[in-house]
Amino acid sequence: MPVRIATGGIAQETNTFQRDPTTLADFHRPGYGEVVRGNEFLDYAGTTTVYDGVIAAADARGVDLVPILYAHVKPGGRVDRTAFDALLAELLAGLEAALPVDGVLLVLHGAMALSDDDDGEGLQLAAVRALVGPDVPIVVTLDLHTNLSDAMMAHADAFVGYKTYPHIDEPETGRLATEILIRTIAGEVRPAMVHVLLPLIVPNQTMATTWQSPLKCAIDRAREIEREPEVLAATVLGGFAFADVLFAGVSTIVVTDGDEALAQRYADELAAMLWATREAFTLHPVSPDDAVAAAMAGDPGSVYVLADIADSGGSGTAGDGATILRALIDAGARSAALAQIRDPEAVAACIAAGVGATVTLSVGGKRDDLHGPPVEVTGIVRSIHEGSFPLAGVMGVGQRASRGKTVVLEIDGPGGIELQLTEQRADPVDLQYFRAFGIEPTARRILVLKSAAHFRADYEPIATKVIEVDAPGISSPNLPIFPYQRLRRPIFPLDRDARWGPGD
Repeated sequence: MPVRIATGGIAQETNTFQRDPTTLADFHRPGYGEVVRGNEFLDYAGTTTVYDGVIAAADARGVDLVPILYAHVKPGGRVDRTAFDALLAELLAGLEAALPVDGVLLVLHGAMALSDDDDGEGLQLAAVRALVGPDVPIVVTLDLHTNLSDAMMAHADAFVGYKTYPHIDEPETGRLATEILIRTIAGEVRPAMVHVLLPLIVPNQTMATTWQSPLKCAIDRAREIEREPEVLAATVLGGFAFADVLFAGVSTIVVTDGDEALAQRYADELAAMLWATREAFTLHPVSPDDAVAAAMAGDPGSVYVLADIADSGGSGTAGDGATILRALIDAGARSAALAQIRDPEAVAACIAAGVGATVTLSVGGKRDDLHGPPVEVTGIVRSIHEGSFPLAGVMGVGQRASRGKTVVLEIDGPGGIELQLTEQRADPVDLQYFRAFGIEPTARRILVLKSAAHFRADYEPIATKVIEVDAPGISSPNLPIFPYQRLRRPIFPLDRDARWGPGD
């Protein structure tokens, strides 16, 4: 009989400073969350997702993949416990019905916190382990922004994390994890896994691997380590600093074939590289006024990308900060396009007025008091769109995005500011976030994006310059401003005297 591998998972990246909870309805909201069951998993083949790699590896090895339930949702506030329990119960029921299986492949994020528990992944893994028993191997894929807990380590045989940010290696990660699981089931390897959790938190924006960031330097070394015949996987995790949980932070994981001492040596080596360069994770963004001035002073034909990194749609923020919009208006900016400000009330007002109408609106700053005040604007409703569109960039092949109903508001006439107002927040990582709404990004002087780093895969190739902007928000790289209560201390950079050495 062929090898049988059950697969599934519940995944979200939780920003614990976001006040709005993530509900079961969010998991089922089109374009925002997704719950996939059974043969629906096959739709992931040919996409840029983890499951493309999982399916390909299983097919290549003649493995019987038993897909159960995969539920994922955009980054946001803590996941409501009733939502988590409902999804977990369905996952476990499907797994129990599938038994016996030879192994379990879980696709998780690694930074999911619940309304009453900081470790959603630890709870998932413990429940799956209790059901399948100690002898069935469990291999897990993780996002690069995982906050790794002891409970997660206790219940998995091997972890494999992304090595790129933007995450363009998801299929590669899925293939490697599946191969390790298949080889473990066959008795070809015996995974020995070790991790190091550093007393270090770093902002997402400094983890980008499109340049030789400190994280990429360590990841490059991890790739070298993986070429050693005794090593199955070597992972460097940047963590997710916008989660106030005990175990948030940078970590390393090495999985070897039965050699725990070797795994420890390599995990320590990678950790030491990161610790030695901890000062380099500090970011100094530019003020909104200075960023706009620099873009306006650029040469004709320039494309300046202004990244609203503190209100990143991929980091669970409100998505409605209007501080950079205010700077654009004050400067009289031309040829500027902004994706996007989440404001359902403004969208509704524009739809009621109709295309071609002139409206005066209070935009943004409605969800909380953490992303700046609203801005009053007057503009012409240029278009109204239902908000769903296909992606075409490096991270989006085979997928669709949706921000709910979307309005393009033209401020200061043609050639002025094109503001996208949306019902839902998003991470505009793809050029389609402009093109789908009649805006050609390569023909605009200024592009404003609510994104921390994922945008770099598609926008760096067209950008004259990327400027990270110092606007308010709960994904700000200025970590000392956050009111941490649960995070372990001392920890760098909050505590400059934090210490670490191998064996700590």
